[in-house]
Amino acid sequence: MAKASHIPVPKTANELWFDALVRHQVYLMRVSGSVRNEINGLLNEMERAMVDRINAVLTGSKKLSPARLRKAESLIKQLKQIRTEVWIEVDGLWKETMKGLTVQEVEQVNRMFHTVSPAELSTQLPSIPKLKALVKTLPFEGYVLGSWAKKIAADDIGRIASQVRIGVVQGESSQTIARRIIGTAKLKGADGVTQITRRNAEAITRTAINSFSNAAREMYFAANQDIFDKEIYTATLDGRTTPICRSLDGDRFPVGVGPMPPLHFSCRSLRVAEINGEMVGKRPAKPVTDRMMVKKYAQANGLGSIKSRSRLPRGHRGKYDAFARGEMRRLTGRVPAKVNYQTFLEGQSVDFQDDVLGPTRGKLFRDGGLKLDNFVDKKGATIRLDQLADTDAAAFRAAGLDPAAF
Repeated sequence: MAKASHIPVPKTANELWFDALVRHQVYLMRVSGSVRNEINGLLNEMERAMVDRINAVLTGSKKLSPARLRKAESLIKQLKQIRTEVWIEVDGLWKETMKGLTVQEVEQVNRMFHTVSPAELSTQLPSIPKLKALVKTLPFEGYVLGSWAKKIAADDIGRIASQVRIGVVQGESSQTIARRIIGTAKLKGADGVTQITRRNAEAITRTAINSFSNAAREMYFAANQDIFDKEIYTATLDGRTTPICRSLDGDRFPVGVGPMPPLHFSCRSLRVAEINGEMVGKRPAKPVTDRMMVKKYAQANGLGSIKSRSRLPRGHRGKYDAFARGEMRRLTGRVPAKVNYQTFLEGQSVDFQDDVLGPTRGKLFRDGGLKLDNFVDKKGATIRLDQLADTDAAAFRAAGLDPAAF
């Protein structure tokens, strides 16, 4: 006897909506990487100018003297000027990026909604001026974006000034003082105090992107509050999420009410508004959906092949309308209450898995039996493939990969 083939159950609109928003959030986090690289490029250029200035001003005797102290203070003023210029550029980059992000976020989310909705619904978009105004008015982690630019600049310049003074008092050469500030080539700058600034700038960038994208979505949900029922707090993206986000994951709140991500620096959580099946059922259906539902109703009631409501026999149209509303609720479904990143990624396409993890890790994930936690250390840093090959050689072989090749 032939085995019955397994036919997967089609996803509901809310399940497709959830998947689309989470995939979108993954790509949003990549925007922060692009902005980070641009900021690092600006910092690199200015740091070369700083090294030249340090060597030019502090040449000569390393002995501590009033003259060398005066040189140090003069140098600090010059470095402050150089560094202030770069932070003005970074501030402009942040603001322009976030203004564009808020507008694009609403447009993209609206397109995603219309793609997954089983009915053709009219939606409202927040005004562009209101979206762009978020950049000046929306605080995250206690400061608006412009204040974060001023704060990171002041902290950065303060650390640099401190290292110049320490180096001069200890009788160090200009080269040693420069290394204190920007680090060594051997460690790629990780041993310099400006590395702290880079980490802080990256955290601010990532947090700002999540803050403004979530705020823009909230404005969209609020503008269409009749369509959206509840919002579900989703910490799906954090394989090693913080306790606060873990505790909220899956909780439902009225639209615009309750904790809004980001709740901490580098938070990647989002809130997904659930599509209201009752409301969808009261709106005009897409023509293709309408034809399919009339056909399904007609077949279930022994009416033959009918594809238009107007062709239903007398006495059936009211019954069909009730049936269609029920079907629309079923097609709309509900947002999954709790889905961790592991189960989410397992349900995505091979291309998406490889895009997120890389082709080799994608094969290890699908065929080698490795979980997402296997790819990162306790601090959340990605483990190199050669290290994985040493510790999980069997997984490589199961995935058809030679561990010795890594």
